[in-house]
Amino acid sequence: MKIFSLRIGDKYGPEYEIYLDSKLKEIGHEITWIREPFDPRVALQWNKMFFMNLDIDEPIVVMDCDLVLMNNYEELFDHPIERGEFLTIKQWWENTEVQTINGGFFKYYPKDCKYIYEKFIKDIDFWQSYYIKNRMTVGPVNGEQNFVEAAVRERLKIVMFDEKWCVRWTKDTNANNYYQKLYRKYYKQNLFQGGSFNKDIKLIHFTYSLNKPHENELFKHLYDLSI
Repeated sequence: MKIFSLRIGDKYGPEYEIYLDSKLKEIGHEITWIREPFDPRVALQWNKMFFMNLDIDEPIVVMDCDLVLMNNYEELFDHPIERGEFLTIKQWWENTEVQTINGGFFKYYPKDCKYIYEKFIKDIDFWQSYYIKNRMTVGPVNGEQNFVEAAVRERLKIVMFDEKWCVRWTKDTNANNYYQKLYRKYYKQNLFQGGSFNKDIKLIHFTYSLNKPHENELFKHLYDLSI
């Protein structure tokens, strides 16, 4: 299975590639890194749209680089999908009717999603600003996951991972305590206890620009360039 991730610009260093390369190698997969925009008009994470134009007739994974993989995380990549399905992570607990998915991990058949690429490429500037202008997200660059969800729902079926598998973590202790309480409320078990995360968790996502796993006390050792 082909796996792709973006590392465009200087926000994330090569330690992110080293970490994910090593984790995927453990389960027999390789990841292809994209370090330059496919098109100069396309900003940062919006370059994910180009994978939907690949001439590949089998599922691929497109994932963010600011992820921590743990426990039996191979189940994320091995999770089966059928033609016409689009597998992703449910948006965190602050769900809205406008957006229910998280853009950190997608699995899909590129041929099923070619129409999404075509829709984007016909009006790049419009879509890259649309969700910011309409206050559905904040700038300067954002909205790609809103666009993907709306477009997927036109023709495809969204399939979500088990919500216990994928969680959010931050540098903010108060925010993490909040996620702890929610996890306990929904699943009657602890998200984090005694220095380790729940055994059900397979993916931890560090969302927002200031939340980086290599700066977190729990995970920074994973991103040591000496790995």
